Amino acid sequence: MNSHLAIFFILQFLLCTWIKQVLTSDKIYTNTWAVNILGGEQAARELADLHNFDYRGPVGSLPDLYIFSHKNIKARSKRSADEHQSLLTTHPNIIWAEQQIAKSRRRRGYEVISDPLFDKQWYLKNKGQTRERCKSQYAGDNFEQLDINVVKAWNLNVTGAGVVVSILDDGLEHSHPDLSRNYDSLASYDFNSGDSDPAPRYSQDNINKHGTRCAGEVAAEINNNICGAGVAFNAKVGGIRMLDGDVTDAVEAGSLSYKPEHIDIYSSSWGPDDDGTTVDGPGQLALNAFKAGIEKGRGGLGSIFVWATGNGGRFQDYCSCDGYINSPYTISIGAVDNCGMKPWYSEACSGTLAVTYSSGDASGQFDKQIATTDLHGTCTQSHTGTSAAAPLAAGIFALVLEANKKLTWRDMQHLIVKTSKMVSPKDDEWQKNAAGYYVNPKFGFGALDTGGLVEMASRKDWKTAGTQHMCHTIKNDVNEFSAASTDSYIEASGCENDKGSCVTKLEHVHVVINLKKNRQRGQLSISLTSPHGTVSKILQKRPRDNSEEGFKNWAFLTVFHWGESPKGKWKLSINDQTKEGFTLVSWYMTFYGTCDNKISDPFKIQINESEICDKICKKGCPEVFFDSCELCEQYCDCTIGRCVKQCANDLITDNQLHLCKRSLEYQEEHTLNNLVARELKEQPVIGISMTAKFAIIFLALLAISAMVSGIAFFIANMPQSKTFAQGYRSVSRYPCTDTVEEGLIVDEDKSSLNSLETKIVKS
Repeated sequence: MNSHLAIFFILQFLLCTWIKQVLTSDKIYTNTWAVNILGGEQAARELADLHNFDYRGPVGSLPDLYIFSHKNIKARSKRSADEHQSLLTTHPNIIWAEQQIAKSRRRRGYEVISDPLFDKQWYLKNKGQTRERCKSQYAGDNFEQLDINVVKAWNLNVTGAGVVVSILDDGLEHSHPDLSRNYDSLASYDFNSGDSDPAPRYSQDNINKHGTRCAGEVAAEINNNICGAGVAFNAKVGGIRMLDGDVTDAVEAGSLSYKPEHIDIYSSSWGPDDDGTTVDGPGQLALNAFKAGIEKGRGGLGSIFVWATGNGGRFQDYCSCDGYINSPYTISIGAVDNCGMKPWYSEACSGTLAVTYSSGDASGQFDKQIATTDLHGTCTQSHTGTSAAAPLAAGIFALVLEANKKLTWRDMQHLIVKTSKMVSPKDDEWQKNAAGYYVNPKFGFGALDTGGLVEMASRKDWKTAGTQHMCHTIKNDVNEFSAASTDSYIEASGCENDKGSCVTKLEHVHVVINLKKNRQRGQLSISLTSPHGTVSKILQKRPRDNSEEGFKNWAFLTVFHWGESPKGKWKLSINDQTKEGFTLVSWYMTFYGTCDNKISDPFKIQINESEICDKICKKGCPEVFFDSCELCEQYCDCTIGRCVKQCANDLITDNQLHLCKRSLEYQEEHTLNNLVARELKEQPVIGISMTAKFAIIFLALLAISAMVSGIAFFIANMPQSKTFAQGYRSVSRYPCTDTVEEGLIVDEDKSSLNSLETKIVKS
């Protein structure tokens, strides 16, 4: 009887143990097995049928491994199917079998971010934060798609690493806890005070907060429980302090050309007065800086200059009167609000390349603004204007450059044109140009799509833009007075007979106009119509502009003919609302673009590329490859002396000369290493005898012994805590901290407020 009871208790114990294991096990068994079978797929199918399993196919491309499933087993269970396992493992033709366990795996994405203001950053991830405003203001149900689509890029692990952005503004609080980790001192300088510290000048009204706010949009740290997330939260950010003082042509040029070998992207949210009366732009030095930047910046790939289009909307200003926007070397960024509409402050013009998100509601009742870093280590939810749109774009472009480090400055513009998304589709100013792109003076090519930009930039079949040509048309000397309106024409060939200037596919178009008007210049409106019928409104009426100066060879820019052929008759139409008349003195156009008409262009020589490569492409590139192989599609790799279709990732691509070359840093380091190696080689070897070595060791041990004895004596004679002088406290109780109250001036060298502002901040 006792033996039976013992057996009963043992069985009960085993049963309870099994139940406990089942209930507490974290393993989830599936109804599938991985089975290793020799003999190929047919043998696997036969064995599955033999044991009433379903054959599910091979395990990828792994040899002799197959998936079986059993319909009588639950798809998910905490209990393993040991009897079915035994059927498989005991079969002589089966080498190995294992019931598959469901493993816990999570997406390493950025769906949840701990920063307190992230939910306020609707433009990064729109989860319906703007629903109420958009429903009450506008019709439509797609407003939740209105964000920059950055999470798609983050989930591809594209976060801005290795890219440097510098904010050209009124200073940067680099000690801010949400910026300090990503601060780059090498990308920073103070042109107002002439030192390397870009910290802002503090004042009671916190007027110099602008640069710090813009920097946070680009590279605020993520998941540190401070403020919000930067678009490129692993990028490096610097500050160029240049707006808090006299802004001269030299100051602008110095800022725009500061360390172009180190800084990838320059972000500028400033320009001439947005007052609806000013016509102004960069001086000669700044123009030179732009040119040098696109030719030499980023190792020859070209600096990326991001520019806010302006906040003069309330004065009906038009951004084609801003010479910085009219530069083909800048990426002009306007604003769109959280419902996809043009904000009240945003300026329109045909030079706008794209828009991104910012504030929009004039009343402020429904407005959703930009959350970012602020002065004194704080945060703000009220950054606004195209000032806020441009840094968002700079952060987006940092992600794009990380995805493809070999992009040129023109590649970036091509990507924007190809991927930007239409907003406000019912707006009546959208038109489709002859190349199939939709354009609008309010929105350019549309809203920036980060995921789309990164995806296209990462494609293996992405080809860099061809060599840029410039073609000038003849000048049309009109010299005619018109009472109200006039049309003038230029027949353009695209310089098809000049192989160095030939343009068959447009990018930018400059329209250079010399016009006289006695007064009320702002009553003029001007449009340019291409041979294909695409209309660029290069100037709209500006009611506040009462100037008597007219336009003296002012270069208006349009990007709306992107991809079109320039060949044919172009029409310039001018209308004067005052009916008092004007005199169109002259006008001409400059076309920027590529020449790819290889068949119809008689001046394009059909060349034997392989033969030229063998002859000209040598290690070290002693000859300029492009001079002898102008139309070659390949690049000469100067490091190996061989033509390649694409430069290796560790080399710099020179698209102008079609060369692959080492970076300047590599060359300097390589030269330094050679010099050091040579010096070491030339230095005599000094021998040390065994006796000398023992003497050195003995002296070292003696010194250590004396040091230990001294420490022991000091400890033994230390006073007890009760003998400390009154007022002494341990550092652990009172850590050394220096605090500055908000509003106090902490930099005496930057304490003067300059009342002469030649440039205004666009916020």
